[in-house]
Amino acid sequence: MKRKILLICLSAVITSAFFAQEISYNIGDIGPAKGIIFYDKGVFSNGWRYLEAYPVETESAVQWGAYKHDVPGTESEIGSGKRNTELILEKIREVGGARQAAQLCASLEFNGFSDWFLPSKDELDMMYKNMKQINLGNFIKDKYWSSTQYTNDMAWNLKFNNGKFDKSHKDQKCNVRAIRAF
Repeated sequence: MKRKILLICLSAVITSAFFAQEISYNIGDIGPAKGIIFYDKGVFSNGWRYLEAYPVETESAVQWGAYKHDVPGTESEIGSGKRNTELILEKIREVGGARQAAQLCASLEFNGFSDWFLPSKDELDMMYKNMKQINLGNFIKDKYWSSTQYTNDMAWNLKFNNGKFDKSHKDQKCNVRAIRAF
């Protein structure tokens, strides 16, 4: 009986050790949703470690949304894009709007993954530095929206022809490339 219990316990330890191993990715690798990994924070925390960019196939130019309406709480930092997107979606539901940048990202499903969002200002900067500058991702030389608001009527975007940030009116169209954290 002791031998059987010992074998069951040993089996449980081996199984948990096997599943506890984390798959490791490098910048430029293809992620689990078949997007390109463009950021690794080094450790798994707050439910994620990596950021993966959506493949180019669904990229389009759309308005940011919530024009002339404040979306309080959007932030620039890496790790804030998902929450920013949720805040923008709440405001768009309140004031109305269809096919806006955050809505487009949040509605995507690719390879069974539906947790896409509009990148924050700093996340977008990492996409430029770790993808565009090394010719990954098929980005066009144009402006891409971030989920970071500047004022009631403007939001931050990044020019993918030179890597400089700019502000555009939320009712103007800029390109959108969704990301996900895992």
